[in-house]
Amino acid sequence: MATTLMQLKEELVVFLRNQDIISTSDRGVTTSQDTGTFSSDVSHTLGTNPTLVKNVRSVVVGGSGLSFGTDYTVNYDTGVISFTVAQTGAYTIDYDQGSTDSIYPDFPQKHLKLNQFPRIAIDIITSSSNEVGIGASITESDYTFSAICYDKDQADVEGLVSDVKTAIMANKKNLYYAKFATPTSVGPLLISEFGQNKIFQRNQDFDVRFVFDTN
Repeated sequence: MATTLMQLKEELVVFLRNQDIISTSDRGVTTSQDTGTFSSDVSHTLGTNPTLVKNVRSVVVGGSGLSFGTDYTVNYDTGVISFTVAQTGAYTIDYDQGSTDSIYPDFPQKHLKLNQFPRIAIDIITSSSNEVGIGASITESDYTFSAICYDKDQADVEGLVSDVKTAIMANKKNLYYAKFATPTSVGPLLISEFGQNKIFQRNQDFDVRFVFDTN
């Protein structure tokens, strides 16, 4: 199966939300905890406002932490966590919920006001694919994604760019869909059209390499 652009973007957005690069108060979310006991459960719906879940921070079952992608996936439209194998034991799930956020897989809308920043937008800006292996049954794809950081002060924008770069570099081989992520170019500091032309922005780009898909 082919890795989709939305899978890549959602993973990157959730990852950055979990890093607290923008605080939960500025994002407008609340961190909640779901506890209980699984008995051969293959899925679980988060108990509080499941359709407002923005990011799952951790899933621990029987004292062991589960890994996103390898052990579970999340449907953020429904708040349902699906497990690769049935889970049994006491669980603790930490997650953020809220009706808004500040880190998105798209760009800010023009009507946003100054108090609705800082923000980070994630987008895939280019990709290339090549057939590998005998019979061309495997496709290797590389992607370039951009993290565009917005804030009211130049120094704050530079801080966001640095924090995003640091977080990705520290976890460059730890993501699931984005197999290997490495920083590349940085864009210029611009005055954005958002927030009545009082918002600055700068982008930090990254390459995602070695994404293999099978026919």
